[in-house]
Amino acid sequence: MPTIQTNYLATHARWVEGMELNMEPKVIVTRLAEDVEGIGFGKVCVQGTADNQVVDSEATVKFAGIAVLDTTRPNGKYDQYDNVAVMKKGVIVVQASVAVAVGDPVYYVPATGVLTNVASGNTLIANAQWDTSTTAAGLAALRLG
Repeated sequence: MPTIQTNYLATHARWVEGMELNMEPKVIVTRLAEDVEGIGFGKVCVQGTADNQVVDSEATVKFAGIAVLDTTRPNGKYDQYDNVAVMKKGVIVVQASVAVAVGDPVYYVPATGVLTNVASGNTLIANAQWDTSTTAAGLAALRLG
């Protein structure tokens, strides 16, 4: 049998993108991944073609939520036609593209889904705010709802 893992870290990462940060009440719905490229964990999901579908961020499409981490997915993302856990309310770990501060509004770049606190040319996520701060780009908690 081949060796699967030969080294181990003394500690694990504090956070992982797409991770549910705490046990607060949350709303997570199931949708189908429509895109061929799939949807990464902690990434913006927008409405797909059908009512039960989502795609990764695209311009002029309604925000649907953030894709929740699923450690059972072998490719590290939701593949096309997979059931996607989409957080609509709660606290989730995401990649901030710039320094953010607690209470800042949350925007995403429509063409890429990059999350930021910069309004110019970006789409506001209603009822969302940054729940932790960063000094530069990095993992941060995003509060939806």
